[in-house]
Amino acid sequence: MTRRHETLVPLTHDHHHTLAQAKRLEKAAAEGDAARAAAAGDFVNFYLGRAVRHFHEEEELFFAPLVDDPTAGPLVMRAVTEHLRLHALVRQVRRGLTGGAVPGELLSDVSRLLAEHVRFEERELLPLVERLLPEEELQDLAGGRREV
Repeated sequence: MTRRHETLVPLTHDHHHTLAQAKRLEKAAAEGDAARAAAAGDFVNFYLGRAVRHFHEEEELFFAPLVDDPTAGPLVMRAVTEHLRLHALVRQVRRGLTGGAVPGELLSDVSRLLAEHVRFEERELLPLVERLLPEEELQDLAGGRREV
C-alpha cells in the first residue's frame, strides 16, 4: 500500500471501513430477506453516523481547494457526483427498510459503487491531492479535521 500523507491517513482508514461495509452488503445481497434487512440497517447506521461526515470532510477540506484546478477539477467532480449517487442509493435502502424489503440488487449496487468509489479516491484522487496541495496547506487543512 502506498504511504499516504499524514493528514490523509484518517481518510484512508475510513475508506478501509467503507470497503468492509461494501463486502458485507455484497454478501447479504445473496441472502434472505432477514439477512439483507440486518445488513442494510447496519450499513445505514454506518453511513449516517460516519460516511456522511467523511464525505463532507473530503469535500470541504481536500476537494474544494482543487475544484478549479484543470487536472484535479474533473476528478473532484466525479468524487462529489459519486457521493450524491450514494446519498440517493441510501435513500432507497432506507425506503426498503421502512417498507419491509430491501432488494438484493440494490445492496449489490450500493456495494459496487462504494468499492469503486473508494478505489478511485485512493488510487487517483488522494495522490493528486498530495501532489497538488502544498505541504503548508495540507498541514493547515489537518487542523480543520473533525474526529469521525
